[in-house]
Amino acid sequence: MSTYAHSNAYGEAGFLLTIERRRAILGLLEAQQVVTVPELAERFGVSSSTIRRDLAALAREAGVRRTRGGALALARFEPSFEQKRALRAEEKVAIARLALRHIRPGQSLLLDAGTTTLELARLLARHRPHGLTVATHSVPAAVELGGHLEVILTGGQVKERTLALVGPLAERALERLHADVAFLGINGVTPEAGFTTPSLEEAAVKAALIRAAREVVVLADSSKLGQVSFAHVAALGEVDLLITDEEAPEPTLRALRQAGLRVELAPLRSGEAPA
Repeated sequence: MSTYAHSNAYGEAGFLLTIERRRAILGLLEAQQVVTVPELAERFGVSSSTIRRDLAALAREAGVRRTRGGALALARFEPSFEQKRALRAEEKVAIARLALRHIRPGQSLLLDAGTTTLELARLLARHRPHGLTVATHSVPAAVELGGHLEVILTGGQVKERTLALVGPLAERALERLHADVAFLGINGVTPEAGFTTPSLEEAAVKAALIRAAREVVVLADSSKLGQVSFAHVAALGEVDLLITDEEAPEPTLRALRQAGLRVELAPLRSGEAPA
């Protein structure tokens, strides 16, 4: 083997090992929320400087917060589904109303789990667009839509805090679908980190939703803008439209738009959507 070929093969192997190690670090963070440099160096048999580089990369790419001597997950607590339903209820309804205007009769939709997407499900059940098919991994959304529209509920394991179906069964079901539009909920969005959520399991299902749709619309109230959660879902360029409410901070909106993301604002005190 030539010197170049040997070097290139070693480099590729080293790159794969780095990716695997960083994925494992994310898994540890999800399980125990806090990790230390000495702990990780001993676990993976690498130097402390290597672990510090890993944590620096994960801080940039996956919403990990660096601490003195280690790291912690930014989203250390995810509220229950009922707790989240009570938060920013007016904003969620306004966002769902604006999202409804992007739906046409006869379309096939993918509906993510979440409290804002649940508001959209309620509007769909009320208005019943003709010929609409909705696939979802949200148990509450399926209950709302059942009996009103054609509904497909993915398989999977029920995640207690969000009542979402996650895991390989949910992901495989979505891999077999080709929908017109996917409506996603999200916990954080920034120009640098893109779209993020607290759970690696739910991030994987959200990514599958994105791959299965021709158009992707994210529904997120203004409190989610400028926030970075634990698990990466998508870069800004993988989403066609972000719908948020009119309370969104102007500097963050400007940065997102400058990065190429299309954003629409749902009004809170008017029945009419902005032009």
